[in-house]
Amino acid sequence: YSHLIGRVITFVSYDLTSDLSLKNIASILNVNTSYLSATFKKECGETLTDYVRRKRMENAAYILAHSDKQIQAVAEECGIMDPNYFIKLFKKQYDVTPTQYRNQTYCQERKS
Repeated sequence: YSHLIGRVITFVSYDLTSDLSLKNIASILNVNTSYLSATFKKECGETLTDYVRRKRMENAAYILAHSDKQIQAVAEECGIMDPNYFIKLFKKQYDVTPTQYRNQTYCQERKS
């Protein structure tokens, strides 16, 4: 990745609870939003928004599989304050609700 996109990926990875909007990241890195958007899409093959969402859902899946935290706490830890919206995003990514995912993961680990 270019230096700019490397910085974006590092910034996103550092704190999934912060404001990771295109506008905010572009402002912090002092670049034009259109340029950042186009460059990120070209180098990574997905939009910055989709990347952030995917990283948040991957983090959520990990937390769900390795803790007993309530769904709302998991959502907040992933930077999503509305638990209903979190459930919608999670289900879109994994085709199951967070609770179903946790139960499936727990059952699979018990069988191993």
